[in-house]
Amino acid sequence: MASPDLPTPPVDVVTDTDLFPELMAALGADPAAIAFVERPAGYTFYGPDDPGANVYLLRRGRVRLSTISPEGRALAMLLLEAPSVFGEMSLLEGWRHDNYAVSVTPCLVATLRRDTLRRALHAQPSLALRFMTVMSRRLRAIERKLADIAFRSVPQRLAAALLGLWAECRDMPPAVRSTHQQLAEMIGSHRETVTKAIGDFRAAGLIRVDEEAIYLTDLVRLGDLARSGTAA
Repeated sequence: MASPDLPTPPVDVVTDTDLFPELMAALGADPAAIAFVERPAGYTFYGPDDPGANVYLLRRGRVRLSTISPEGRALAMLLLEAPSVFGEMSLLEGWRHDNYAVSVTPCLVATLRRDTLRRALHAQPSLALRFMTVMSRRLRAIERKLADIAFRSVPQRLAAALLGLWAECRDMPPAVRSTHQQLAEMIGSHRETVTKAIGDFRAAGLIRVDEEAIYLTDLVRLGDLARSGTAA
């Protein structure tokens, strides 16, 4: 089976391999500040309007950052992969979170008090510059996400999501094990709209669906749809 040029995953996967070692070294004089604990999948670190008093160090696992619309629709914005730092906006005095941070897999995480991290940044200005780079990189990723929602159709976004999810695992035969609700959250749509699009994909022979997975039966045409909006 021919394989298209695979798009990136539907949610940017972010890691901080350049920042994490320097930060750990800066905190090395304060062992109590870097006590890592296990957290299960589905653990909520913070939600909207929670006070931003802590920054989190992710040594193992994945954490999803998502937001909820006033109508209750969830939208996954970023997927953080260890090693990574999150909750970094808590460095701002009086900050209250505007999104959710929830573990996708079991995680190993340390919690830093804001004042502890501020002392480390004050002692090492180069580390503060790296934090600025992290913030700007994540802002660009969120801007790409919003542009994708604004300028691409639901079928385009769904085709890209299916191919991007498969690109992460490369199961054979090509398959994606996500619910309609999870796919809707990834592409910024309604579950009902995604369900209809999946039905259209099935009718066009692009996918096959069973109780456990969505099988990608025509990778080339899905790739065409993801790029141009039409499946030849």
